[in-house]
Amino acid sequence: MINNPFVLIGDIPAPYFCDRQDEIARLLKGIRGGENMCLVSARRMGKSRLVKYCSLLPEIKDNYYFFYVDILHTSSLRDFAFAFGRCVFDALQSRGEKFVRQFLSTVQSLSVTMSVDPLSSMPQFGLSLNPDAQPEYTFESIFRYLENADKPCIVCIDEFQQIVNYPEKNVEALLRSHVQHMRNAHFIFSGSERHMLEEMFNSSAHPFYNSASYMALGAIPEDKYVEFVCYWFEQYHKHIDAELVSTIHHIAEANTYAMQRISHELFDEVSSGEKADRLILTKAVNNIIEAEAPRFARMLSHVPDRQQNLLFAIAKEGRVQKIMSAAFLRKYHLASSSAVQNAIKHLIELDLVTQDDKKQYMVEDVFLKLYLNQISEK
Repeated sequence: MINNPFVLIGDIPAPYFCDRQDEIARLLKGIRGGENMCLVSARRMGKSRLVKYCSLLPEIKDNYYFFYVDILHTSSLRDFAFAFGRCVFDALQSRGEKFVRQFLSTVQSLSVTMSVDPLSSMPQFGLSLNPDAQPEYTFESIFRYLENADKPCIVCIDEFQQIVNYPEKNVEALLRSHVQHMRNAHFIFSGSERHMLEEMFNSSAHPFYNSASYMALGAIPEDKYVEFVCYWFEQYHKHIDAELVSTIHHIAEANTYAMQRISHELFDEVSSGEKADRLILTKAVNNIIEAEAPRFARMLSHVPDRQQNLLFAIAKEGRVQKIMSAAFLRKYHLASSSAVQNAIKHLIELDLVTQDDKKQYMVEDVFLKLYLNQISEK
């Protein structure tokens, strides 16, 4: 057994993966059926972990090549092309020099760079995109390589909605023109901006209209998570009541990452033979907030006062729809509806505030919200 069964970093071994049996079955069925999938959930609900978990199952690992590329931090088509190429290159390195050479001979806009580690004096290999390379041709070459691979390929493009923000025009049409002709590769387009992805895949005005099966990833049911946490505490000769696990589920607002992190911290706070209680849970949550406090403080230092005031108000309220109503402005001593309208725009751009399915504004980061509420109470 590992030191802590509530894994936070890296791939999660099968025994420590909580539930998601229906979602796993649906994803595997789509892959085996040759479908392209659109996987949508709020952030940190576990969609990336789910896809990677499925990729390690024998029926996928033994029969497919799997490539995962996260484009959240890309800002242009060129960035995307390089991220995609690097993803394939990195995956092929473990399969041997022959595969790498074949890939580089096909995608000639990518070059291997070599440097020497100053500490170990060992050579280090990297990848670069040639300065004069056209990203359109880079994509064409990568897709051509995948189409000619000796096994079918699965490509997961995470935070796919990011392509809408690229300065280049017709990015969706460019990618769709390649994807629609692929026979040896199937795609999982995942993302956390539900409304944007629904528009991309469900609107006839967009190139990806009706091109993928839609799959929404919700929260892990409370009873499943309670069973999971209680089981693993007992396996390590520690104890916890189902009611306290329900409290974790409530504090974390059913967010998968937040539940996992609180459970991880709580598990570390409880010694073998001891039982978790509310006092220890409070300490565990405060440990997390204290660890994150410097990062949150730096983040807030770049946010103007009016935006901060609105951020604190939304955190205090939990979820709020009518942020420009007279009642809300009076309750939190906010300047004016026009000032709030301007502030909310910037808070959303900074990714500090988001909207849920009911168009309610919220601070999606559970620990940031707890931090803000702690500060406001002092």
